[in-house]
Amino acid sequence: MRLPFEPASFPDVLDTLLQHDLTPAIIFLPSRRGCDEAVDSFRRTRLPDLSGEQQRRIASIVAEYPDEATYVEQHRQFFLLLRKGIAAHHAGQLPAWKHVVERAMAAGALRAVFATSTLAAGIDMPARSVVITASSLRSDDGHRDIKAFELAQMTGRAGRRGRDRVGFAIFVPGPFQDMHVIAEKLLSPPEPVESAFDANYTMALNLLQKMSPQAARSLIERSFRHFQNRKLADRLRPRLQEVKALLDADAEQCPAGDRALTFAAYRPIARELAAARKQLRRWQNAKRQLDLDDPDTRADYDAAVDTVRRLEAATDDFPCSTCSQVGNCGPRAAEILEAQRRHDHLAARCSEIENGLWERFRKCVAVLQHYGYLDRHWQPTPDGQWAAQLRVDNAVFVGELIRAGILDVESPRHLAALCGAIAAEDREFPLYEETRAEYLRPLRQVRGIAYAIADVQARYDNYCTMTIDYDAGRLLWTWADGQCAWETLLAMTEAVEGDVARLLLRTSDLLGQLAGLSASHPRLAEQARAAIYAIRRPPVED
Repeated sequence: MRLPFEPASFPDVLDTLLQHDLTPAIIFLPSRRGCDEAVDSFRRTRLPDLSGEQQRRIASIVAEYPDEATYVEQHRQFFLLLRKGIAAHHAGQLPAWKHVVERAMAAGALRAVFATSTLAAGIDMPARSVVITASSLRSDDGHRDIKAFELAQMTGRAGRRGRDRVGFAIFVPGPFQDMHVIAEKLLSPPEPVESAFDANYTMALNLLQKMSPQAARSLIERSFRHFQNRKLADRLRPRLQEVKALLDADAEQCPAGDRALTFAAYRPIARELAAARKQLRRWQNAKRQLDLDDPDTRADYDAAVDTVRRLEAATDDFPCSTCSQVGNCGPRAAEILEAQRRHDHLAARCSEIENGLWERFRKCVAVLQHYGYLDRHWQPTPDGQWAAQLRVDNAVFVGELIRAGILDVESPRHLAALCGAIAAEDREFPLYEETRAEYLRPLRQVRGIAYAIADVQARYDNYCTMTIDYDAGRLLWTWADGQCAWETLLAMTEAVEGDVARLLLRTSDLLGQLAGLSASHPRLAEQARAAIYAIRRPPVED
């Protein structure tokens, strides 16, 4: 089917889909901003309104979220959702908005949803067609080609069970569209699943609370990640064996047994001997003009003779001095030296892959022992027992803040601000106005603790991220007063509302970990529960 529209003309795309009865459709775009701009482009079109029945269906779905209905109805795309059946769905949206869009699409009340590729996984949003506008996706390192399993998930959204006999996947031109990549990925099997399992402080504390180090190692080595690591090491071993066979064959041919090492030691002495002999020949050729009866001249001459004799004796210790291959040994030794480097690298890589998970576990143990959460027998100390309850990215960081008393603040609002600052993850929350924030003064001490932990982690080669974001702390301080309106909070920052909601939810999760420390830190746990209550209010619900 020929598509009579320009790459970025999404109203024409939808018009074509409507003409050929290919709606509802999910239109995949590479970025959040692209999704929102695509929806906004319909404000300048005369797309007919949805039927009254479809609009009532959407309104009834919104009404099922009474606490969040106000925020959904104030969303800048709500008019297009309700009247035209058009919406965007991506991580930059509020959870309530995404739930409404998903429910409306499932109810058959929408014409098109513009979404990023993340929608393809794990969400029930039936569509008759999917439209794919790019063969590449945005990642942390820029754009990359789409993977076969991602394309399969996206195209797999086409066709509604029990309603469509066939689904349609449509590929439209665009700046990031390469049909050669699409054709290759459509014909390729899915990429293998890769385990993301890794050792961390919380895992080490919890395992060692329940079992011996030997049992913990046995458990780790039965994991899927370790199984995959062994498979990867097995694929490297033929290359390792090939290089080793080359080295063994050369060792049999070389009288020294180790051509690279022996020649590397022999070559500088041989060069020095050649230079000494050349100098001695000069002395000998000039004998008639030399006054060997002169003490200084005689001493220089004798020194030259002694140098040659000494170096000849030194070279006699090497089999190279009598080896017939020594003339060709230079290039060959360089090849063998490079092969030895490859062998050592592959051997180290195989060992690292096979034992990497356990080594990571041991490094976590070393850091935990340094800070006194584990004793020298790898048993959790009293502090290690309560720290084991912290299911966070860096339990040592949070544990040290607790032990230093930094989280023993005067109010739940103060605690929410501090936790928000360290729960920001990799997102940024730039504020439009800078304000003095005395409630964030403890973060200066937090920064010092983070630097100290980073030094210890570097010593044990066990990197684990730590975040301190003052702007995120200011947002949490404002929201946790219990009176701040959502629109007021969004007006403070350049961040989109979905990211702000995610920050609040992550902060709530961290506070939830602190709330679980009732036995060891009752006051902190009580403050954390109160802070959660202040944060988890509409529209911040998951």
